[in-house]
Amino acid sequence: MVSQKCVCNSQRLAFGLVCVLVTMAGCSRSQDAFVVKLTKSEENLKFIAMAFADANDEKGSPPKNSEDLTPFLKGFGNPEELLVSPNDGKPYVIVWGARPVGGPTEYKGMFPILAYEAKGTGGQRAVTDIRGRPMTVSNEDFSKLTFVGRHKPAEN
Repeated sequence: MVSQKCVCNSQRLAFGLVCVLVTMAGCSRSQDAFVVKLTKSEENLKFIAMAFADANDEKGSPPKNSEDLTPFLKGFGNPEELLVSPNDGKPYVIVWGARPVGGPTEYKGMFPILAYEAKGTGGQRAVTDIRGRPMTVSNEDFSKLTFVGRHKPAEN
């Protein structure tokens, strides 16, 4: 004679197995995944933010200029190339000496902006926040961003 407890456990096991199989089937549709690749400028800015954070953590204070940042950029590539936007050919604007702190802002959950393209191209500029999250924004939206250390971009 099979006990009621044994039947109940078997039913739970069968139900659990069905749930796992359904979940796996739903997750196996990888051909539907859509990944947006970062532009070269967004990638450079991500590396700048990461190197900036590394420098701040190691030295206990934020970099004050490109010379302070260069040793930390070397792990990501050629610092001279990483510090210049491939879009507008100008050095990125980096908010030197600002502590990379702050939380989400009103603009799309971006944290305070640490670095950005001086001009950009096609009415857009690449930016990165203090976490290293890059984004390309329209020049119109650029004015809606919050910058680290109360930085105010120059008018273009």
